[in-house]
Amino acid sequence: MSTPSSKTLSPAELAKLEHAFASDPSSDAYKPLAEAYLAASRFMEAMVVCKKGVKAHPDRAEPRLLLARVYSEQGKDKKALEEVLGALQVQPTDKASLRMAGVLQLKTGEADAGKANLLKAYEADPADAETLAAMQQYKVPVPQAAAPAPAPVAPAPAPVAAAPAPVAAAPAPVAAAPEPAAPAPATRRAPVAADDDDAPRPKARAEQPARSAARRPPVVVDEDDDVDTDDDDAPRKPRKKGAGNSKFITLGLLIAVPIILGGYFVQGRMAAQRNREIKKQLEAATEQLKHDSFDSYKKACEAADKALEVDPDSTAAHGYLAYAYAIRWGEHGGGDDARNKAEEHLNAAKKSGEISSHLYAAEALFKTYGGKGKDALTELETHVKTFDEQGKRSSLLYLTLGLIQMNAGDMDRAKDNLEKAQALAPDDPRIYAALGAVYRRLGQDAIAWKNYDFALRYEKDHPESLLGKSLLMLEQDEPNFGLAAQMIKKLVDAQPPPSPRQLAAAYLARSLLISRVVASMDKLKPEEQTRLVEATGVPADKEKAAQELKKAEETGFALDKKSPELSLIKGRRLLSENKYDEAATEIRKAIQIDATRAQLYVELAKALMGKQGGEKEAAEALVTALKTMGDSPKLLTMLGNAYRRQNKLDDALSAYQRSVKDANAKNPEARLAMGSIYRERSDWAKAQDALEKASTEFIGQPDRAAAALLELARVFEGKGDAAKADETYQKALNADENYAPAYYFYAAFLSKDKKQADKVKALAKEYISREPKGEYVAQAQAL
Repeated sequence: MSTPSSKTLSPAELAKLEHAFASDPSSDAYKPLAEAYLAASRFMEAMVVCKKGVKAHPDRAEPRLLLARVYSEQGKDKKALEEVLGALQVQPTDKASLRMAGVLQLKTGEADAGKANLLKAYEADPADAETLAAMQQYKVPVPQAAAPAPAPVAPAPAPVAAAPAPVAAAPAPVAAAPEPAAPAPATRRAPVAADDDDAPRPKARAEQPARSAARRPPVVVDEDDDVDTDDDDAPRKPRKKGAGNSKFITLGLLIAVPIILGGYFVQGRMAAQRNREIKKQLEAATEQLKHDSFDSYKKACEAADKALEVDPDSTAAHGYLAYAYAIRWGEHGGGDDARNKAEEHLNAAKKSGEISSHLYAAEALFKTYGGKGKDALTELETHVKTFDEQGKRSSLLYLTLGLIQMNAGDMDRAKDNLEKAQALAPDDPRIYAALGAVYRRLGQDAIAWKNYDFALRYEKDHPESLLGKSLLMLEQDEPNFGLAAQMIKKLVDAQPPPSPRQLAAAYLARSLLISRVVASMDKLKPEEQTRLVEATGVPADKEKAAQELKKAEETGFALDKKSPELSLIKGRRLLSENKYDEAATEIRKAIQIDATRAQLYVELAKALMGKQGGEKEAAEALVTALKTMGDSPKLLTMLGNAYRRQNKLDDALSAYQRSVKDANAKNPEARLAMGSIYRERSDWAKAQDALEKASTEFIGQPDRAAAALLELARVFEGKGDAAKADETYQKALNADENYAPAYYFYAAFLSKDKKQADKVKALAKEYISREPKGEYVAQAQAL
């Protein structure tokens, strides 16, 4: 199984391939791009591109073969074999597929099948070097040319009277039934054979009994029937009374059996047709669910309803409907009608007792949106564990588990489970959008943006991703207002339109855009203001802009009065305008609508801590939330921060410790905060333990990793371990060269050694240039 050599492409070359594929995914552009990804060991991207190739070219073996190579390179031989066998179904004589199938079968223990496929590959092209090499490797002998068959020898003449009937020549000796020497007398009762309607056929002797038994009708024999079949002239005894009945029974069976068998045949065909129709409709529903839009969920319900028309008891169809209606109710604001239908189909699906991932996902979402998130989480975790133990990992269940954990504020676990879902379903836009939301809440904006981009790559104009990207952009210090305005407009003008809830959120995003644009106008030159007005459609006149902002918010709230997201966006707008009390009031409205979302309490705490002396009120709000929701790591970390701001360090440590009480919990922010407190108290051992864990858990967050390493370096410095301190300061700078505090503290550490004076000055200058208004500018200038 050879892999073509491929040089690593430059970023520009790879970008060209990606552009060609994005421009026309149905073309052959998938092949060079997948091979480039494969050469770079970017297996996830290669797999996604190959699957697109399979979908675009279902009648060709090549994309499946390439996908098999992706799996094989990762050591997933069984999955690779599945794809190769799929390729052979499309092109049974393709030598590359036969060769690869043979090698994989031999590797996985299917010796006979593997040898057979290698021999078929050899027959397709006896000169193929790769096939010959594979055969040599696995010791499959090359077939020898067959010797010419000997010339037939004419039989010796024999007397005509004694000669049996001639037998047709065959490649192997075949025994033939001899014909009778003479016909039986007319008065004799000759046995009737069902096989003898035509001339005798050559047949192996061993097969004759089975054939005769299969074709002859059953014969009913009367035990008292003494008819002598050997003596033609002997007088026949009269038949007994029961003998006539046997004729009628036999005749009845001869008539009834075909009718019964015909009935079974018709019934079987009807059942097969019914199953095909159900499968067709459920496949259509599956395809619609993948689009993850308001319109596609409606179409998925229509397809699943058609499946129920064929089989009203279909668990799968009820599961699909329960899942789609739960989303339409909880995420799109479908109201009581969607809720009732979700519940109705849930109950119908559960009656069968069958296992269905859509049923489990629907039940978990239904409970979550109904305010029973804790119960939903516990039950779903059990289902996921069971599926994993049975080797049936489900991307849908991992996705749903991640969404519920995100809702509960457990961002790190949500991220882990969503990434597992993404590995199992690498082209699902709903998963990427959820990952975007998690990373956005974790403050990892670049990774969030990338995930939203992936969602939009697999589903053009994906509503949640357009909305997520526009809001993420507007939360930046220096937003690209034109791009944000473009995405919001695309969402508002979309056809078919998004759900009323998504459309309402788009109008609130528009109001946030207007607020941010107006605030930035005063800092711009006249020509820059003109360009900004053209790019965003926001009036330069502040009064007109204020009217548009108010109109956008009123339109949004009119579309959906029950969405906490609208009050949250408005609260964020008020926060950006430094209106902390009004922001807190608005976020409290969101909490009144949905008290189960941890993120709302986090936003409330941010608003309260934004104003002078708001830490105490923030802590009270978080304590109330924890009583309702349980120990959410995110809420506990925020509570620890609120206590720390009040200098209640013991209470802060207690909150942080609760947030990481689970041995497998990842909460680097809490560990960083704990390590800092322990360092300030000179509790070096505990500080080192917490900070070392924090520095390894900040994956993909270089600035936070640098912060943890900087604190750890200060711990080593405090312990008097100068060598370790120096090494760790350098690690902090390497983790993120833009993390300015590391320059100052490393300079302060080195200033104790006069030999390092030049280096100290250089580090201090670097800090001042990066943070001219930083906390340590005066100390750095002194250095």
